[in-house]
Amino acid sequence: MPPPVSADRPPAGRPKGAPSGQVGRAEWGLLTDEADWSVELYRILGLDPSVPALTLDELPALVHEEDRPRLTAMVTGCLVDARPIDGEFRVRRPDDSVRTVHMKGEPVLGTDGDAVSMWALIRDVSEPRRHARPSGPAAQPPPAHRPPPQGPPALDLAVHHPAGAPPVTAAADWCDVLELPGGAALLSIGDLTGPDSAPLLGAVHGLALAGIRPGRLLSVLDQLGTTTSLRGAVCCRYEPQNRNFTWARSGRPVPLLFRAGTGRRLTAPDGPPPGADSPYGQAELALRPGDLLVLHTERLSEPDVARLLGLGPRLSTARTARECVRLLAGTLGAGKRGDACVLVARVSG
Repeated sequence: MPPPVSADRPPAGRPKGAPSGQVGRAEWGLLTDEADWSVELYRILGLDPSVPALTLDELPALVHEEDRPRLTAMVTGCLVDARPIDGEFRVRRPDDSVRTVHMKGEPVLGTDGDAVSMWALIRDVSEPRRHARPSGPAAQPPPAHRPPPQGPPALDLAVHHPAGAPPVTAAADWCDVLELPGGAALLSIGDLTGPDSAPLLGAVHGLALAGIRPGRLLSVLDQLGTTTSLRGAVCCRYEPQNRNFTWARSGRPVPLLFRAGTGRRLTAPDGPPPGADSPYGQAELALRPGDLLVLHTERLSEPDVARLLGLGPRLSTARTARECVRLLAGTLGAGKRGDACVLVARVSG
């Protein structure tokens, strides 16, 4: 398990080599052609963090020639057909070393169902792949898509971001998902205030990868002193082995749970026990196959939340999180909600 990442941006210059297993984050706003990378991604790719992040059109220049069609197919499927990205390819660093990375990502859809941005987590898997398959010219590149895991139940995820809102790279609403060691997942959403979200998001990823639980994680974020802060936040951890859902919040929003055609607000966590090292309490819930969780930012008004809760019977017939997002988008299409964001997580299996 890697140590927590620093919330500070390293000085410009030749980056250090990226240790295998390191995770980087990237976000691309399609409406503005802006790109935002975490410091860890610069290190993985061997690039100087003082230079602007590459756009989606520029990214293939770093990819091994044989793997560029694979990357193009993954990105096209994500942006055109709203398919999640889950595949591997090789990158050639400026020092001519070659690394294998695993990319997982999702499109962020507007109210019309078209992608307005895309986020991705990129993990350096060079060492595991080097030991798992032969090297040299005869080695075959990894497949773009692998069979779905046959282990414990997972989450089907989708995001709604209203049309006309700033892209997720902007300092507005923040929605993020991170796969954790052992198959767990961290889900976080909230309102960002400040000029630069990258250090804060890097800190969240580092703390989560180090095993920090949601309540303590929010407490540490309060103490970072970065130029950007996260308010009205909901931070959750999902354990697929037992479908345990642990969450904490700072602010007003609480997750919505839809089960058997009925929607309800989850009961907010009690305060922390005496002597706890965090001001935030945690709540736990055992989820069931078919359960649907909806996380939202506090920019969503109470009347809007009530309208979403009324969608229980229709959401129960949806087969995927993407279908649920389309139903939510249709309900939230009228009126003004600033740049509210909604994350849908469906327990599949």
